[in-house]
Amino acid sequence: MTYPRRVSIALAALALAVPAAAQCGYQSGTPQCFSFAPPPPVAGNVGEDLVLVSDKLKISGDIRFRTRNAWKPSGGNYTPTSTNPNAGVGDQLSSRLRINLDFTVNENITTFAQFNFSEVWPGGDAYSDADPNGNTNDFDGMAQAYLQAKDLFGLDETLRIGRSYFALASGLIYGSCDFLQFPAAGTGVWLSREFGAHKLEVFGIDNNGTITTNGLGNDVADGQRFVGAHARIDLGNELVAALEPYVLFGTADGDRFNAAQGNPDFTKDSWYGLAAMGKIDRFSWNGEIAQRNDDVPTGSDSTFVGYRVNVLADTGDLTGNVLNRVRLTRTDSEGRLHINPGDFNSAGLLHQYGGAWRSDLSTDQLGLTFKPTETLSVDLAYLYMDSTIPSGGAHEVDLMIAKKLREGAHAWVGYGRDEDDRQVLFVQLTVFF
Repeated sequence: MTYPRRVSIALAALALAVPAAAQCGYQSGTPQCFSFAPPPPVAGNVGEDLVLVSDKLKISGDIRFRTRNAWKPSGGNYTPTSTNPNAGVGDQLSSRLRINLDFTVNENITTFAQFNFSEVWPGGDAYSDADPNGNTNDFDGMAQAYLQAKDLFGLDETLRIGRSYFALASGLIYGSCDFLQFPAAGTGVWLSREFGAHKLEVFGIDNNGTITTNGLGNDVADGQRFVGAHARIDLGNELVAALEPYVLFGTADGDRFNAAQGNPDFTKDSWYGLAAMGKIDRFSWNGEIAQRNDDVPTGSDSTFVGYRVNVLADTGDLTGNVLNRVRLTRTDSEGRLHINPGDFNSAGLLHQYGGAWRSDLSTDQLGLTFKPTETLSVDLAYLYMDSTIPSGGAHEVDLMIAKKLREGAHAWVGYGRDEDDRQVLFVQLTVFF
């Protein structure tokens, strides 16, 4: 169950996602990491890839430009205070270019490398992983580099070694979020095998976080090592199509935890989770539940449980494809389950709570997807958020509009607002080549 960039599992996830073209994620659940553009497998490239070295090297990539503008009330979470002077609004203009190199050694062995150039334009505020005031303003270097081999040992296995995007629990625990300027990646080994319709993978990764983690001085995402396994059990029916269990354990190997910086120590923590999905008639559903056992070296241990359930109804044939889909989502978490998540927008575009499994937070969400034309989609969502942390409003409305301008060129607009008049506006242009 390795997750390469272009696999059928990603497309299955996109088929369940809302809006489908706005998600990134690599499990069969409903990933919620918004990139404001289709991922490469959906967008495709303009014309043919450049092919060199006897059809062995293929070059592709994408470039994007994004603005973020926010407005805050006179008081509240986004307003700078004497205790939090850096709580800026987060206005910024950023750009990112990625170039992918796929090299086919033979029918069983391939290599992949990705270069990333990212920058925040001068005058921008700090937001997410794009901080013009720190060492994360610009990056020009290698984002992914791995070898993938099939049946190398004659066991029908698939082996991936190197630095690679990766997701666990649809990104709610760990994920490579394409919304970020430089998505998190793990350096490690993944070994998987298919058993008929079923799949099993074991892995060990160092959580290297974003590719400029050292500039942040953030030891949480700078070398902590994890081992785990996940599987897909195909049940062969539509109502409950598959189960996806997983386990994850922190280790002391590679650990660079620094208590002086207040970072969580995952060394002896463990995670157990299960995802499931299915379909009946026009209704599809998916859900997952996970538990984190937090081993605290100098205090009481804690256990946190979180879950998410999505029910989607295809309504295009009932409305002339105007109202294309209706989504109901329920999430709940007792505390922090994530390590380095790819969960942007799992708790709203305002991002005031971070993500659905980052704190003691529950959400109820209603989403409507409209499809006026083949190249235009409109997504409207309402979220009610119940949290013990006073970091933002309880009611939020989000609007997203996606337009395919030309082959390979996509425009996005996203707007969010809560009852305290916090507002955010994203505008993004992405071109795939």
